Amino acid sequence: FHADGRDVNVGAREIPTPRGMEEAPDPGRPLPNPGTTFFHVFFKIASLLYFFTCTWWSTHFAIHFVGTIVLCAFDFWWTKNVSGRFMVGMRYWNMVDENNKEEWRFEHRDAEGMARVHPAESKIFWYALYGTPPAWFLLLFMELARFNLDYAMICGISLSMCSFNAYGYTKCSKDAQAAISTFATRTLLSSVVHALV
Repeated sequence: FHADGRDVNVGAREIPTPRGMEEAPDPGRPLPNPGTTFFHVFFKIASLLYFFTCTWWSTHFAIHFVGTIVLCAFDFWWTKNVSGRFMVGMRYWNMVDENNKEEWRFEHRDAEGMARVHPAESKIFWYALYGTPPAWFLLLFMELARFNLDYAMICGISLSMCSFNAYGYTKCSKDAQAAISTFATRTLLSSVVHALV
């Protein structure tokens, strides 16, 4: 396994190859980690749905706050510690060294290990990871527009948690950075062409 960033040697801390991924993936084969994939998407959708529906059945802000933040915390932990390792073969962490300097560390599988990442699982991982922050940002904007600062605070905390994961995995994956650049360019070009037509 290789460490990115400051070429940190991570030694014996390796990302294990999940069961069913010993060979190169067959795109027609079922997902090798269906439980991991399910919970990767479930916690993201559950936190958003809970935030949308919590006022329908309760008027207590504390219940809305705790429920949404707990679901977002589950999502943050699951994405950072479980789904990143099994779905795309990467992980990151942030630590403070003995000189009180913050240091990011990244791990990913070697080329052979990355070739075993199932393409469908990888797409689900990246779309869910990058789709959640814009959703929370939109909700934050809507709550600020209504001057509903309590609920804006919930959206801001949720946005920061999912954005931190997106930032960490973006730094971890050079391929992801290239994909974001390509996506942004395509979106910008398509907007320009659509506006001109």
